[in-house]
Amino acid sequence: MLKELNILIVEDVPRDAEAIEAELRSEAIPFSARRLETKDAFLTELKNLAPDLVLCDFTLPEFNALEALRLLRENKYDIPFILVTGSRSEEVAVECIREGADDYVLKTSLKRLPSSILNVLKKKAAEREKAKAEVALRRSEEQYRLIAENTRDLISLVDLHGRLIYASPSFRTGLGYEPEELVGSDFLSLVHPNDQETFQNLWQQALLTKEGRAAEFRAKNRNGELRIFESVGNRIFDEQGNAQRSVVVSRDITERKQAEETLRGLPRLILKAQEAERRRVARELHDSVNQILCAVKFRLHLTEEKLLARDETMREETQKTKFLLDKAMQEVRRISRNLRPSELDDLGLAPAIRSLCGEFTQRTGVAIDLSFFELPKNVPAEIELNLYRIIQEALGNIEKHSQATQVALRLCREDFGIKATIRDNGRGFDPHLARDKTTKTLGMGLVDMKERVALIGGACTFKSAPGEGMELVVQIPLSSRGKSGRKTGEKGQTEKDKVTSGG
Repeated sequence: MLKELNILIVEDVPRDAEAIEAELRSEAIPFSARRLETKDAFLTELKNLAPDLVLCDFTLPEFNALEALRLLRENKYDIPFILVTGSRSEEVAVECIREGADDYVLKTSLKRLPSSILNVLKKKAAEREKAKAEVALRRSEEQYRLIAENTRDLISLVDLHGRLIYASPSFRTGLGYEPEELVGSDFLSLVHPNDQETFQNLWQQALLTKEGRAAEFRAKNRNGELRIFESVGNRIFDEQGNAQRSVVVSRDITERKQAEETLRGLPRLILKAQEAERRRVARELHDSVNQILCAVKFRLHLTEEKLLARDETMREETQKTKFLLDKAMQEVRRISRNLRPSELDDLGLAPAIRSLCGEFTQRTGVAIDLSFFELPKNVPAEIELNLYRIIQEALGNIEKHSQATQVALRLCREDFGIKATIRDNGRGFDPHLARDKTTKTLGMGLVDMKERVALIGGACTFKSAPGEGMELVVQIPLSSRGKSGRKTGEKGQTEKDKVTSGG
């Protein structure tokens, strides 16, 4: 619905002004009007009334329509202007239109005035919207230019054939190329050959889904140095849905990748340091402390022989002392073996695990159904050690928490590498509740197992429920690690070996 119009009627004949108003009322156009006929009054009303429309006669006593149009232009008033005049030549109308009038209506044809007003207002509204859109577009383009010229990201426009239409100034600092020299070149020529297929897939996915797609790729700078980029590619489509070009925004993540690689290596370095320290302490216990205890036991035996004939009480005390000494030596051997099992270094994974299970059964009285099935003959030492530690940790958790009476451990070869499965019939737990109350994370034993599995590129899953025991499955790939390593089994072991450690 048309709002009420503020109309300024520039007319020196009151009857003509009244005729104009009557015609507008007959067409139910809502308006309020002011009539004037002097230049000063015209300027004053422009400032005070802020009219929506000016209806102006061509000739007035003090000035004419051409002067009124120039005043509007000089004072930068964007107000629709319609010339309403008597019989005039076409040249006068054309001159007024050239000076900025939107239309002209003869006083003898006022019937045309309402439709002229509606058309002019509609046209003016469209022009204003277009002007706003152009201003917004210029502002947007200016903002884009500022972003493109000041960002460190590489911004590219690529045509349908993969040629660069635009390269942002950041290519100069990011890769050492001048943007102008890249325009017209194949974008993929910047991408490392091994990553070009990935990048092409990125473009195809963006074309099919009409959504942005992200990918990482390597690119050589002008000095030949490889840099790693994270790119987001979007296709630009026309109104009919046809692809026109692509915009690619790439961010240099080389330093971030290097930092991530360093962080990934830290746990491995820490574990290596731990194992080296364990090996040192185990050797000290075995070669130093245990030897001292053996010497003490030998001297105690000599003392016992001398006391046999003299004092029966002293003989009993000596035997008790020898018994305690034997227990101390066994404990030192156990600690030494837990720190660094000599079987693992000397004989391989299978004998070390068999010894670990035998010690578990001896200590807890819980039998372990242990089976090996077609284990690989050569396994990298890092995998052997971490798999041993994972099983050691799992058995420790069973001993501490499960109250199990039966345990089954199976190691076998799969297509991908080695699979280890540990099951018990203990009390089980709810995995969602098996978290530290303060840190809200998994217990340290489970965390340690998961970290060790991740270090050797494997996967670790466990299932459990209250009253239903637990199953832990560890899968470790071997294909990507080559064939270097040590024999997993002991001498004479067949590919299938079934071992049960009884109580």
